[in-house]
Amino acid sequence: MSIRVFATTALFFYLLSGCGSGGASSQGTGANGQTSDMGTLASVSDSTIFTLANASTATLLGISGQSQTAGAQVALDAAGSTTPDIGWHFIPMSGNQYNIENMLTHQLMGVSNASTSAGAQVVQWADNGTNDHLWEFYKLSDGNYLIKNVNSGYYLEANSSSGIDQAARATTGSGCTCQEWTLASTGTSPYPAPRTVNVAYSGTDSAAIGIHDPSIVLAGGQYDLFSTHGLIHEHQSSDGVNFSDEGYALSSLPAWTTSFTGGTGDLWAPDVSVHHGQYWLYYAASTFGNTDSAIGLATSSTAEPGSFVDTGSPAYTSTNCSGSNAIDPASVVDTAGNAWLAFGSWSNGIQIVPVNNSTGIPTGAACTQLAFHPTGTGIEGSYIYPHGGNYYLFASIDTCCQGVNSTYRIIVGRAMSITGPYTDRGGVPLTQGGGTILLSAHGNINGPGGESVMTDSSGNAILVYHYYDGNNNGDPALGMNALGWSADGWPSVEQ
Repeated sequence: MSIRVFATTALFFYLLSGCGSGGASSQGTGANGQTSDMGTLASVSDSTIFTLANASTATLLGISGQSQTAGAQVALDAAGSTTPDIGWHFIPMSGNQYNIENMLTHQLMGVSNASTSAGAQVVQWADNGTNDHLWEFYKLSDGNYLIKNVNSGYYLEANSSSGIDQAARATTGSGCTCQEWTLASTGTSPYPAPRTVNVAYSGTDSAAIGIHDPSIVLAGGQYDLFSTHGLIHEHQSSDGVNFSDEGYALSSLPAWTTSFTGGTGDLWAPDVSVHHGQYWLYYAASTFGNTDSAIGLATSSTAEPGSFVDTGSPAYTSTNCSGSNAIDPASVVDTAGNAWLAFGSWSNGIQIVPVNNSTGIPTGAACTQLAFHPTGTGIEGSYIYPHGGNYYLFASIDTCCQGVNSTYRIIVGRAMSITGPYTDRGGVPLTQGGGTILLSAHGNINGPGGESVMTDSSGNAILVYHYYDGNNNGDPALGMNALGWSADGWPSVEQ
């Protein structure tokens, strides 16, 4: 257990510095009324985990009691602590703004109730898109940093009476060292790199088109990889590492899709699974930003390129589930053997409907909402994976498809029933913006998302996703990582 204490000498100095109330009055004024050092807006690295030491006390920033509970206070750990809650990951957002992710809990540093008042407590919470989760780093002349909350304009402060809060910085005097932080890289990546894979491109395809929204199925010793664009790209592999470009899953464009794609013929977000010896290929017909969308279904007995036969009409449309967006389909079979279809996007979140076990067509039953992000940051690309008596809902949040500027990341929640309610590890319902971060940007891995989960030839769960490769012009690429499971049943990304 981590015990948060101040070293006696550090505490004595801290109290003398005048940082006690958490408001602007807590800041000291130096001799001759000199201007306080406000620092210069700086960028920080997302490639490694950092520790944050308070310049006044040398104590390290962590989570009170190493709690996983949403709303737990950000607190100070003893200097020299090695507990896992002292690791932080800076996730780039727009400009030089960052989310600050705790690497024990995978929640974000924010301000209680998104308060804009001085003295408000700093806490952890799910990435629900509120502006109190945005921070800026200002480098001071002494090499330390001020960490400014974008929502309130106040600075992260170690306060002797109330713990970690936000407060104004004095514009005269030397400025309180309780608001200064030393950043130290641990040299450890926040997440393991994706497995090395080789994806070939031929004909009109190119690495610039790359892989989006990948779905992989293993059957008969062959890995079939399907991804967004055209008539659904298809790659094949015998080893799960080297994928050849085999063309398209569909031999011709289903006529009914034209009214949903605006005539582009571009089909999205394939999901492939095997049911009773048949491959079911769900896909989305839509245009970017349009909620008048539809989900199609094509089937094949072999999964060979061009062998999938479309049903000839939409399997499901946005009008079938009021307010929803019928994109990003994902098939799942519950523990009783019943088939379901999850889908949805920014408009009204993630939904699920039962489907006919023989045909794959939704039965007409009402849709059930599984997840929603009320702040408009977006949630989409869901996938449900049964494991250990629970159902795990994986989804992508924030912004896709902006190359290295994408802020996509993968979250997860779990439920005992396939229809929910799903909650994250911190206890926040996914219908209320919850979701524990599973994978976020790090190093050259930008905007990971569009995920699915496959079972490999050894029976291991493999997270399959796309990302934008900062080492290759920001081109979209295939990511694959094994999933590990904690003692209390939560997934984590492994090599």
